[in-house]
Amino acid sequence: MTPTLIRGGHLVTMNAKYDCFRSDLRLRDGRIAEIGEVLTPAADETVIDAASRWVIPGLIQAHTHLCQTLFRGMADDMELLDWLRKRIWPFENGHSEESLRVSARLGLLEMQLTGTTAILDMGTVRHHHVVFEEALHSGMRYWGGNCLMDKSP
Repeated sequence: MTPTLIRGGHLVTMNAKYDCFRSDLRLRDGRIAEIGEVLTPAADETVIDAASRWVIPGLIQAHTHLCQTLFRGMADDMELLDWLRKRIWPFENGHSEESLRVSARLGLLEMQLTGTTAILDMGTVRHHHVVFEEALHSGMRYWGGNCLMDKSP
């Protein structure tokens, strides 16, 4: 990760008071290294002017299905069980490794663009190793695993 100095942003904290204040923030190796009113940029740092921006902690997506990213908008007018049985489960079963990789990569990129830094993925029944690979390459904090499903008689 590129060392970064965020200048003059409105920092939103996660302390007990949820303090907000204007400050500079230095990132090293993906972590906050220093906070101060006026920090001097190091030669290797990318500097971001955040004078009119809010700087917030990374968001957490606590329930997602990366294997379903490509299925958005398909059969939105169906009841849940029909939607699952007639659309989603057959679509998931039809994923190749490559289509699942594209679905996971797109979902991860979209989340990163919205400030998400950690996710809990519900998994899928086939080829889930490619989702693990994409999550690893994304740099996001990822929790997930193979999906287990049972069908009642």
